[in-house]
Amino acid sequence: MADFIRLGLIFIGIIYAIRRKIFVGYILFVAAIGLAALYLMPLGAVISAIKDTVISGEFLYLYGTIILITFLGRLLKEINYFSRLVEAARRLIGGPRTAAAVLPGLVGLMPMPGGALLSAPLVAEVLPKNKYSPEFLTIVNYWSRHVVEFCWPVYPGLILSAALTSQPVGRIALLQMPLTIIMIPTGIFFFIRKIEEKGDGSGTIIMPFKKILSAIWPILLAIAVSAATGLKLFYAVGIAILVLLIKERPSLGKVKPVAAEAFSPKLFLLVYSIILFQNILELTGAVSSLPSLTVKYGLPPALIIFALTFTVGLLTGMVNAFVGLAYPLLAGYLYKPDVNLSNIFLTFLSGYLGMILSPTHFCLVLTNEYFKSNLGKVYRMIIPPILILFFGGVLLYLAGFPWKLF
Repeated sequence: MADFIRLGLIFIGIIYAIRRKIFVGYILFVAAIGLAALYLMPLGAVISAIKDTVISGEFLYLYGTIILITFLGRLLKEINYFSRLVEAARRLIGGPRTAAAVLPGLVGLMPMPGGALLSAPLVAEVLPKNKYSPEFLTIVNYWSRHVVEFCWPVYPGLILSAALTSQPVGRIALLQMPLTIIMIPTGIFFFIRKIEEKGDGSGTIIMPFKKILSAIWPILLAIAVSAATGLKLFYAVGIAILVLLIKERPSLGKVKPVAAEAFSPKLFLLVYSIILFQNILELTGAVSSLPSLTVKYGLPPALIIFALTFTVGLLTGMVNAFVGLAYPLLAGYLYKPDVNLSNIFLTFLSGYLGMILSPTHFCLVLTNEYFKSNLGKVYRMIIPPILILFFGGVLLYLAGFPWKLF
């Protein structure tokens, strides 16, 4: 019970600080130190964690990837690719409404940390800020970016889930596809339908879509290179940037401000604080202590699955983390001695719900920072559609899905 109290205190503090509009990078750094203090970590261990995080391969890779994503996004805007994109989007059936839903979804095909930061400039170009609030822009980008994460088979979370449960990736993707199907109309109802539909074209889709592809080809190139070669996204995005620079030859005057923005100190602190918080969680054993507590109090299996995986998703903000941490701890309910696809379905849903609401989720905090939105208002806007996703998934679970379909 002490672990629940300590973690609860940390999250109450995080939510309070968010409501006070304090920069999330500061919040999570203080939360990491506070968590270490509550668990009485030795000062030497805390200092080591602070130093080790900044030179860790995980942090350097994530930070480097996000720098390149930021650089690519800003460069595309600077050399007028995004203005071409807006012009093409206006000619789509549904105009900006269609573009605002489709463009983040396309970027979502690339499983990269903070990928919503790459689609955020696309949404900003399609939806003018004088018509839509920063919170609305944040939600449209964030929701549309994540609709494929349940079933797109190149996502590391799905691959890890398949490996742990000894199931084909295709089966896991099919198992979770209904959740994507729920997310699409839910997003349309709550957000997309509120976007003005008017365009200035003839209501066609093929020609405008070709122009859209010509404006985002560097993003698609990065996706294709990564998928075809197995290269890490850091290198794939780097190749896309190099090809773009060779093709367009932008002046140094255009590249300098782009690079300055990509190497922002606040971006460094934001990424660093997220990784440090996750490392302190691991070092204190806060997450690994949760399963014994849920079992100790005799909770039903479904409630144990939800409580544990949702909490891990909320704490870590990463699919890989909740799959890697929760699945082995719940093995007796999921795949040992027998595979239970219904419980695997519920487990991924529960972790995803926690992740999508997590103040440590890269896509959320980076999109929020990009649009300068009020995170408290963003949460108020996203709770209703999240509840629809939750109840839709739970109803399927209670109805016995997947009904031996595969």
